[in-house]
Amino acid sequence: MKVVVINPFDPLPGEPIRLGRYAAFCRALAGRGHEVCWYSSDFSHALKRRRDTAAIRRSAEGAGYRVAFLSGRAYTRNVGWRRWRNHRQLRRGLRATWRGGGDRPDAILVSLPTPGLGREAAAWSEACGARLVVDVQDLWPQTFARLLPRPLRWANRLAFAWMVHDVRETYHRADAVIGAARQYVEDARPWLRPGARSEVLPLGVDLAEFDGAVVPLEELGLEKAVGEKWLFLGGALSGYVDLDGTLAMMEELQRRGREEIGLLVVGTGPDESRLRAVVQTRGLANVRVLGQKSYREFVSLAVACDAAVCPIKPEACVYFPNRAFDYFAAGLPILNTAPGDLADVLAERKAGITCISRDPSEWADAVEELLTAGGGGARQRGDWVAEYDRPAIAERLADLVESL
Repeated sequence: MKVVVINPFDPLPGEPIRLGRYAAFCRALAGRGHEVCWYSSDFSHALKRRRDTAAIRRSAEGAGYRVAFLSGRAYTRNVGWRRWRNHRQLRRGLRATWRGGGDRPDAILVSLPTPGLGREAAAWSEACGARLVVDVQDLWPQTFARLLPRPLRWANRLAFAWMVHDVRETYHRADAVIGAARQYVEDARPWLRPGARSEVLPLGVDLAEFDGAVVPLEELGLEKAVGEKWLFLGGALSGYVDLDGTLAMMEELQRRGREEIGLLVVGTGPDESRLRAVVQTRGLANVRVLGQKSYREFVSLAVACDAAVCPIKPEACVYFPNRAFDYFAAGLPILNTAPGDLADVLAERKAGITCISRDPSEWADAVEELLTAGGGGARQRGDWVAEYDRPAIAERLADLVESL
């Protein structure tokens, strides 16, 4: 089959970022002999810079598939006018491509967001008779409500009515919908046509890649003192992460005299500079903001920790965060602060505590309970984590596409 994949955000082969969901999808489909072309953006959402398109094309060809680029203007903020302009340009570029007699695929896989690209992919699939698979990774525009003052959040759907329309039209034209969390699939289900398929395919983590990157702390020039307990917060530092609540928790632990408990923050994002400033202003010696690290450093620090925190704001509509799968791979018990799939898995597997309350003392209680339950012994990753191995999840996607 000829398969077109549309996603402008995920890391591409040849970039200095760990590959993710869509690289795994493309590799799995190409590995089964399908002709795969991934339509992406010439501007990197993660790195906020233009991509080296020639180098990426060469790397992708080595992995067995093609990458085609749509052009969009640069932006520096994840929320703002420039990003909206970028998305509009990507949609126009995709429309010009398929209407101009480009690829005539047998199947199209498109990610939501963005709603505009989803609607354009639906039009393309109808024009050439291709099967359409929609992958829901985030709920737009629902997640934008958190950016509005609480009394005005009711108006979010009205303000983004055009986006709601695009999303529902994309769902209605889909032959199958997959979602990174159960709640995403449930959002789509009322708008699906009779007979359309639906399945939850979590983001996952490449367990072999994770394990192969781990090195002892000594190789990184680091040391963990006897008796120290480290909490791990890894991943993007964006507006949906409750950094204020996390720092309040660390203040509470400091107030309790739990000097042996420290927080390692490994990652970057729009809120990193503010986080550093607040840590310094409040004199939080138990918080170390390490910034962006190589993958080897990231996974090695995770494995050296004793527990992890996943402080997601409940109103963000992030039900199974990407960072949770790294925590699973590291064998870390997790403090989670939002409802959804992650909360369900932690309860079912006895792998952590979900604390919906915003009270920092309750978060601190949960951390103390997690660290006490660890008993100081060597942790082992549960066998159940194999369910979230990204290559295996990608094979399930390939099964679904072929079955259509």
